[in-house]
Amino acid sequence: MLPMLWAMKSAPVVDAEERSILMALAESAWADGTDAFPSKKTIAQIAVVDPKTVQRRLRTLTARGLIAEGNQEAAAYIPARYRPRVYDLMIPHSWYPDIEQVNAERIRRGKTPLTQQARPDLAPAPPKKCRADKGKPRKAKAGPRQDRGLVVPPVDNQGGGTTSPHQEGLQVPSQGGLADPQPSPDNPPQHTPRPSVPPADEQRLEVAGTDGEPVPEVSPGVELLLAIGARDPRFLLTGRTLRDQGLMVTGMLLEGWTSRQIEHVIAGRPLPQPVTASVGAIVARRLRDASSGPAPSTARLPLGPKQGAAGPLHTHQEREVWVDQHRVDRYREESECDGKDGMCGRPRRPGSTLCWECSSVIGAAAFTEPVGAASGR
Repeated sequence: MLPMLWAMKSAPVVDAEERSILMALAESAWADGTDAFPSKKTIAQIAVVDPKTVQRRLRTLTARGLIAEGNQEAAAYIPARYRPRVYDLMIPHSWYPDIEQVNAERIRRGKTPLTQQARPDLAPAPPKKCRADKGKPRKAKAGPRQDRGLVVPPVDNQGGGTTSPHQEGLQVPSQGGLADPQPSPDNPPQHTPRPSVPPADEQRLEVAGTDGEPVPEVSPGVELLLAIGARDPRFLLTGRTLRDQGLMVTGMLLEGWTSRQIEHVIAGRPLPQPVTASVGAIVARRLRDASSGPAPSTARLPLGPKQGAAGPLHTHQEREVWVDQHRVDRYREESECDGKDGMCGRPRRPGSTLCWECSSVIGAAAFTEPVGAASGR
């Protein structure tokens, strides 16, 4: 421990290599610094230097008196072909904080005590050599100078900002701020402007269904599902799931279900814990199970032409039934096909009161009508 502290903090070394090599020797030495014999390979691994460097530095440390050759009999048990040289660290007598304890250990080992004459103080470390060309400017290399890195051409920025010499780069106008770059003729912009929606179709946006028929995206079922999701965000549906389950809820409303009953089917029970499926799948399963049976019996009022406007509605349930039925009737009147004497029920095609199938049937019938019959009329 004491030799390691001396080598690490007090030894007059020149640089880090000498200190590392001296500490590698001190690791295997006795408290008095004697009998240190690690191999040059071990010292090189500890000091992270080359073995040739270890050999050269050991000669330098020996010449300056920091180490000296010790009793070679200490390593006599090692075969001669592998036996390393034994060194003693010349730790000064005056450095030891408790020299009596160190000398007592030497006496137990059969050695004479250390004295000031045997271990005198060491000379300070010589100054580290500087480079011969320190402070001198480097000579310029012969040949043409080659510019490195990014070359920025000079630009005129009197108006403020920067401008690019090419039309395809980023441009900054003189008024300040960034301007959109000019499109390249070889690489036109990929985005296309979104077509404007006619005002007449804004209230009824339609998307293509799986069978090619237009499916209304806004329906009483979608409105009811959005209202349920607003009251309980855990059951909020979006996208394709909202569209598909909206059709299911619209069908249940047509069969006689009320909005309160459908909300109880969807959100009347908490979500299972842990949730192993999506909320859309859970809502679809609950709606499918509920719609597999008949609709619950409800006390419906006979719907006259002025029912609800003049006739009394006594209870909240009666008012709710009338509102649901009125919403469904309005949806049928505005969105369902008028073909087959009003019994078709399919969604209408855009700009027509008929669905695609009824329109194609009527068109085919008009095309195949006999000429004589048409002229007779």
